[in-house]
Amino acid sequence: PIKLYPASSCDCHCWVAAFVKMKEFIYVWWPYIFAVATIMLQAVVDPAECVWPPKLDLSGQQAALLAKTPVWLCTAGPTLIGPFLLNFMARKRNLSAMDPQSLMWWHVNAWWFHTGCDVFSGLYQIMPVLTELYTHMSPIHVKERWHPEREHLDCAYGLELFVEAPFALWLVYLFMMQDHRRYLIELVALGIQFAGTVVYYLPGIMRLEHACWLSHADRFCGSFWITWPTYVFIRTLNRARPENGSTSGKKSKQK
Repeated sequence: PIKLYPASSCDCHCWVAAFVKMKEFIYVWWPYIFAVATIMLQAVVDPAECVWPPKLDLSGQQAALLAKTPVWLCTAGPTLIGPFLLNFMARKRNLSAMDPQSLMWWHVNAWWFHTGCDVFSGLYQIMPVLTELYTHMSPIHVKERWHPEREHLDCAYGLELFVEAPFALWLVYLFMMQDHRRYLIELVALGIQFAGTVVYYLPGIMRLEHACWLSHADRFCGSFWITWPTYVFIRTLNRARPENGSTSGKKSKQK
């Protein structure tokens, strides 16, 4: 007969420890993982046509083309390399897990999502592959800039270029310096991101616009700029709540 032995307590502790480590890793690094996923999509999805399932270029030629393009190197390069330097500096300064998470979010927004994706692919349309994918997901990108049909897109792109990207770079600095104003300014920047996302997507949603699967993928990605600001706003409210449960902030009078 086969004897079954219960799992040792050491094995259980090891699994628990591994789960905790993975949870901590995802908590801090999810913005970076999100950015890398979009870069991988750019590197392998054939931009010639939008079909489902998508045609993939697994030969590496498309990725090699990107690696030779200055506009890609100037945006994707810092996006891919910068978080490791930021994480090293955050560990050296013993920052809490919440601050490195914000560092990741604002870093990938500044270099990739605001600049590499929306400004260079949607507004100026000089980013290889992503420019074509943007046109597939929202065909009004073929119109000239500030055409009445795409004004809402260009307003959002302008907001990213002149406000959101500079705010993101500033917040990376504030979090690295542990500036006491960082959480307040972060709420302001997240509010701007939230509003810009609504301006960008709401007209197309209300008109039931849909081109292909990329339209759905685009709106799914865009939902992160709604859910994440909402989450941080609620988290900040909870942290600001007095520990004793009082909402008045005044000491109770003694009888």
